[in-house]
Amino acid sequence: MATEVKKESLIVFSDISILDVKSLLKINSSPFIVMKNHLEILGILEEGFFLKRLDSEGENQEITAYLNTSFVVVENLDRLSEEDLSTYDFVIQHNDNQYRCYPIYEVREMLHKKKIKSLINLNESLHGELEVTRRKVKELTQILHSSYDEIFVTDANGDTLFVSEACKKLTGLPPEAFINKNIKELVEKGLIVNSVTLQTMKTKAIHSAEQTYPHGLTVFSTAKPIFDEEGNLYRIVSNSRDITELVEIKSKLNRVNLRNQRAQHENSRTVSFNNFITNSDKMIKVLELAEKVAPMDSSIFIHGETGVGKGVLARVIHDLSSRKDKKFIQVNCGAIPSALIESELFGYESGAFTGANKHGKQGLVESADGGTLFLDEIGEMPLDIQVKILHLVQERTFMKVGGTKEKKVNIRIISATNKDLKQMIKNNQFREDLYYRLHVVPMEIPQLRERKEDILLLTDYFLKKFNEKYGQSITIDDHSKLILQLQDYPGNVRELENVIEQIVVTARKPIVTIEDLPSDLTYKDTALVNLTGIIPLKKALEETEKQLLSQALSTYKSTRKMAKALEVSQTTIMRKLGKYHFSYDDDK
Repeated sequence: MATEVKKESLIVFSDISILDVKSLLKINSSPFIVMKNHLEILGILEEGFFLKRLDSEGENQEITAYLNTSFVVVENLDRLSEEDLSTYDFVIQHNDNQYRCYPIYEVREMLHKKKIKSLINLNESLHGELEVTRRKVKELTQILHSSYDEIFVTDANGDTLFVSEACKKLTGLPPEAFINKNIKELVEKGLIVNSVTLQTMKTKAIHSAEQTYPHGLTVFSTAKPIFDEEGNLYRIVSNSRDITELVEIKSKLNRVNLRNQRAQHENSRTVSFNNFITNSDKMIKVLELAEKVAPMDSSIFIHGETGVGKGVLARVIHDLSSRKDKKFIQVNCGAIPSALIESELFGYESGAFTGANKHGKQGLVESADGGTLFLDEIGEMPLDIQVKILHLVQERTFMKVGGTKEKKVNIRIISATNKDLKQMIKNNQFREDLYYRLHVVPMEIPQLRERKEDILLLTDYFLKKFNEKYGQSITIDDHSKLILQLQDYPGNVRELENVIEQIVVTARKPIVTIEDLPSDLTYKDTALVNLTGIIPLKKALEETEKQLLSQALSTYKSTRKMAKALEVSQTTIMRKLGKYHFSYDDDK
């Protein structure tokens, strides 16, 4: 509580005489705190109250007859309730072996001042936020005014009514080349490709797409319908801008979003993005790298053990890119039989092989056109298909099975594996040229055992998820959470998710304790107390706590890291280590 610190109150003991009290009041201002010899507070000796009782009781009573006993003892004045403020005459603040006595009216005044100061601070904070918002709005307005966006307006039939001068920079043609022309005619002539205006004419809804003009410049266009008072389509307005500028703006917005997330979780430094939740500095660095490279169309290679979330990270990169409104196609190269992988990836023409669909089939590569192709477990890709993937990566073209013409696709390729591809290259199991084509931006997701601070965070996330899924309200007590946090999880996040689902499904009571944990987990890498008979529950918990602290100390070495991992204060860790006589060195 931000108040002026009151001087320590004078303390007198209960054996003081009335004569001594009178003498004391002449040289010191009351109130005084009266205690027994063993420091039990008996009451408040306040001059006005004392004199009144002296008049009514005389001087022959014990000191307790002259004390005001309407008081409450607190460590922090902020803990006082409204009931306390209306019930007691005095408040005694006791902390750091010091006692300070406040009349209740002084406390009310301090609380009132605090509220006023809080309101002033809130007002200043809101004013500051308003100023920041105004600056951002002003900055964004300046960006829009300085942009070279093309504005393209047609009527409901697609006849071009207006094109801004910016079209010269984007298309290389003057507005006159488009004015009074129908959008269908412009598409037929090849002046506009993948027209969003045509799509909006058909659906009467907003559409966005990439458009490539004859001179090679690719822009991102959005068409919006405008309706008259009767609800009929009246105009279609499209806005086109260079994708590079769009990506830069989106990147800025994403950085603002991540900064806001970190500000909201400044104590825990929790970052949450598209099901990727982490407290780990290592993982946050991976997400920051993902945010930086997502707007670029370079190939990304994700390394990591099974279950760490390679697919989730690939999806994060896709959602941070300019392709987020297009498809994200995930291919598990190890799950498709080698005899079918080529046709699944590239599709096939009619009659390409016996049993083929008579109309042919579109492959996963073509399905990803405009979006992202995620090749998971790329190390399982057969060598003969690796050649075709190399051609796809280099040329962005492919040929269907049974086809004679190559098709061009606009895709971003992300790959992932849990294997050592360099060793596979030495064993002639993976092409070196393909490896370097895919390995432009390598990213490594740390194993869950390297970021144990995420275990409790993920435990709570999965617990909420499976409680909602199965209609349960299961909770896990602190001792069980400590055990969960000390596991190694060779299956990483996927294994932890499986463990939490198992706990929720098999729980026999609302609060899961140590004995309710799966048996293979309870004793796995955790030296729990070995019970040979019935012992008091308190002693069993203390033994468990002692052994868990021992493992945490051997893992994290310092009390600060232990406190962060076990989600308690550093003071608590130090107190408990002292309780069990552990030695530690916080200088490490």
